Amino acid sequence: MPASLAPVVPLFDSSTPLEPAVVVDTPTALITRLGDRSRDRHAREAQFQSYEHYLPLYFEYRTHGIEIIDRVAKGGTDITVNVTSLHALDTPDFRAFYQGQAVLSQYWFNVDMTQVDPLHYTATLNYNAKENRRIQVGDRMEIEFSPFMLPPVVGRANYYGTAFLYIVGQGGMVPWEGKGSNLDSFPLPQAAWLGGRTTLGYSYSNEPVHLFKQLATNMAPGNAQPFVEGRRLHHTDFGDGSHSEAGNPSFTAQQNKLGPAYIARTCVACHISNGRALPPDPATSVYALRFYVNDAPWADLHYRLNGGSQQSFRMAHDSSNANTHLVNNIAAGTVVQYHFTIGNSAGGLSTTSPVSFTVGGGGPSGGNPYGHVVLSPPLRYTVRVGAVGSAVTAHPALGWVLQPQSTTGSPEGNVSISGWTVTSGTFGDGTGYQLRRPLYDFTGPVPTHHSARITPPLVGLGLLEALDEGTIASLADANDANGDGISGRMQTVVDPQTGQPRTGRFGWKAGKARLRHQVANALNVDMGVTTSVFPVPDCGSGQTCAGASTELADADLDRMVRYIALLGVPARRNLDAPQAIQGEGLFNSMGCARCHVATLTTSPYHPYAELRSQVIHPYTDMLLHDMGPGLADNLPEEGATGAEWRTPPLWGIGLTVGISGGEAYLHDGRARSLSEAILWHGGEAESSKEAFRTLSGSQRTALLAFLQSL
Repeated sequence: MPASLAPVVPLFDSSTPLEPAVVVDTPTALITRLGDRSRDRHAREAQFQSYEHYLPLYFEYRTHGIEIIDRVAKGGTDITVNVTSLHALDTPDFRAFYQGQAVLSQYWFNVDMTQVDPLHYTATLNYNAKENRRIQVGDRMEIEFSPFMLPPVVGRANYYGTAFLYIVGQGGMVPWEGKGSNLDSFPLPQAAWLGGRTTLGYSYSNEPVHLFKQLATNMAPGNAQPFVEGRRLHHTDFGDGSHSEAGNPSFTAQQNKLGPAYIARTCVACHISNGRALPPDPATSVYALRFYVNDAPWADLHYRLNGGSQQSFRMAHDSSNANTHLVNNIAAGTVVQYHFTIGNSAGGLSTTSPVSFTVGGGGPSGGNPYGHVVLSPPLRYTVRVGAVGSAVTAHPALGWVLQPQSTTGSPEGNVSISGWTVTSGTFGDGTGYQLRRPLYDFTGPVPTHHSARITPPLVGLGLLEALDEGTIASLADANDANGDGISGRMQTVVDPQTGQPRTGRFGWKAGKARLRHQVANALNVDMGVTTSVFPVPDCGSGQTCAGASTELADADLDRMVRYIALLGVPARRNLDAPQAIQGEGLFNSMGCARCHVATLTTSPYHPYAELRSQVIHPYTDMLLHDMGPGLADNLPEEGATGAEWRTPPLWGIGLTVGISGGEAYLHDGRARSLSEAILWHGGEAESSKEAFRTLSGSQRTALLAFLQSL
């Protein structure tokens, strides 16, 4: 172990058990193995927008293993393709060598596969009809097959598969782009492979919101089913077991694990489309309304929305004689009129006068003993809290994280954005700009020390885990020995499972060493779901909390980790655009690449074959940097000060609008554009920020065009 890593124990090394390789070189054939999932339509049918999304029951018998035995690579004359299914198929159609002349789903080679047994099918080809000759090394062989399921089937039976591009003689699938009027598939230049072999090809189905949800291009056949099962858990409500997407059954085995204190009921409530979360906009958000009647044996609520028909409900009653009813998903601007019928201990009742209000911001109205509260839109944040003295400890009334919802009783508190502090500035060419900083309004205990963390994108996290500690250490320069003004340093954290010191990688301040730890921590503090990694709920010394338990089984945690680790990374775009090329040069000359490091190579020792020895372009150094007082909070985390933040990766950043429906950058979502995000840089990045601020307008546009290409 290098001296610089002496205190840190590597996650993986030469003794780590490895899952089977996805490409195997034998004397007689080059063998590629991959996993796939069933799809709705074909890859190029933009008019249907039905290729990238997930259909109901995607997790039940709807993944497949594909094996390509390439004998041409070893001087032979043919290629055999084998398919393994989890359900009997109707001799699936196998297609190869894309044509796309009459329709965009047309191939030169199209046959029914031969059934080996009810779950195995095969086809062999030796001729490239596209070129009117036998198959040769270097041929572009796009493949696709149709998994039509035999009855009995629950749900839909007929599906299509992924359009993969295989280059004969090379081994492994490659991300592709479509060229010409028929969008014929050609390998993307390797400069576009941001995630190495996990990189996704360009999408032609007009479904931008789904681009962070796909299987890695080099998915191992044994990981396709755990991936979709992990996705199901990612979309499961841990209270009632419901799935966030229509047509999927409740996951009854996961019911009643939520809370008691929590932030969200599902992973996707915050990680919408696996992308960046957005701060709520009070003008367009949806709100929840909580109606209450105190000190009454029973009460009925009667309300109308925008003058519509009256709705009446018997309110929930608890042991303290309080009556409550929650109405969710009420849009800003909705006019609400309500009154109560209230019972009394003598057996009589009374009716209150009507109250009318317009929804448009959080806060209470009415008064004791009855009224309503408008609950602000949920922050898709984790708000860390703590007590800072000689050491950082949990907040006595809140624990480590503020959890604004509860399955029983009253929540421990809440937080909302009450407004923004706006400052103005000027670019070197005289163009003005404004920056904003959020102001938080706490109800309940008000923590002196807190840090709001918005949910980041999920793609590429497995590849970041696969980086060798020595690679990260080689980028560190804690004392700025080279005098370039950059003093990035490694975060060191304690492994919650082994107690060993590890390199911190995940979270805004690199507070977690492994993806498994990050996922288990999110389950714990965001949803109140315990695991073997974090078996004790988040709890302060002044709170009454449950003891240790393991609510989510290790096998389910593993599925969730595999799902997130093996998400495909979208490819870089606009490689030949002059403006983006100019912007890349500015990115390097301004010093941005000193922290946002473009190219790294993952370790050969990660257990997952998909992540090993990949040349990737994440644009991060994984180090902590002092970003100055403008971005600082007042809550240290592990070894990171309030001003230190881990360099966030930039891959996929140009897809933010299509995936998230808007833009929000930095740890608290304050930046409404990439330009604002750059202008908030300070500390070690001050000189790069100033270089950007003083660029000409056309140069700024070029730099942003480069970032949008990632």
